[in-house]
Amino acid sequence: MKISIIVPCYNEEGNVLRFYEVLKQELSSILDKIELIFVNDGSRDGTGQKLHEIADRNELPVKTIHFSRNFGKEAALRAGLDHADGDYISIIDADLQQRPKYILDMLNILWADERYDAVACYQGERRETKTLSFFKDSFYKMINAVSEVELYRSASDFRTFKRSVRDAICSMSEKQRFSKGIFAWVGFKTYYMEYQVEDRFEGETKWSFTKLFKYALDGIFAFSTFPLNCICLVGMFGGAIGAIWLLALLILWAVTGKAVSVVCLILAALVFLTSTQLFFTGLLGQYLSRMYVEIKDRPMYIMKEYYHNEDRLEQ
Repeated sequence: MKISIIVPCYNEEGNVLRFYEVLKQELSSILDKIELIFVNDGSRDGTGQKLHEIADRNELPVKTIHFSRNFGKEAALRAGLDHADGDYISIIDADLQQRPKYILDMLNILWADERYDAVACYQGERRETKTLSFFKDSFYKMINAVSEVELYRSASDFRTFKRSVRDAICSMSEKQRFSKGIFAWVGFKTYYMEYQVEDRFEGETKWSFTKLFKYALDGIFAFSTFPLNCICLVGMFGGAIGAIWLLALLILWAVTGKAVSVVCLILAALVFLTSTQLFFTGLLGQYLSRMYVEIKDRPMYIMKEYYHNEDRLEQ
């Protein structure tokens, strides 16, 4: 049995060596079953050199994937999955906010109950501002209301799953990915496990509010056609309101003869209808832009370098 642990890294020079030491300590009971897959997502610091140092120790099977530039965490996750050979696969960040010890807890759940195919971690006590918490809660309520699949509130990418889940995910060829939605879409029975988020060992989070907002929009557009359906509904509603409004204006004009007021109302109606049309044209543009990206069929990532210390381990 092999366990593949995928670790996306972006500017984690100060964390990866410490992460590696903590992982060896907290997963000492299963070290002989582990392979590590570090994905260097175009880091601009010395992360790549640190990963080479880890692999050159020849203590564990280590694969290092180095991108030609920063392609984003979704691409890093896909690269890790593409190169994972394990019977079980885990995904974890390198900043030690997610402690490796929870991987063993997740594995024990899968080993104890064969009905489960995956274990996903969620934050029990959320260590974030009330404003950010409000927006996250609003996102989950919105996407679950309009999506064909339901996303578990606060579930993270920190999870462990069987190879069958990995194979299903890798069979999806879409380029603009939203992993939380993909995990929900492929199905499989998932156990949700609470965990405690720790402080980063070093550095600052790479997820700004702007990036989180864009990520949320990606999720909505990737897993719901509800905004497109809204165009038909609003068009029908607007047409009915427009017809009633026009009839009322004609009656008002015939009775009172106040042409100026009628012109003002018509202008207001035109502004309303034009604004609505522009808004929904923008929604169409969002879907068309995503279709444009998919049609070009560019790769999700480009590897600049791939290294596996397996041959050196066997010597």
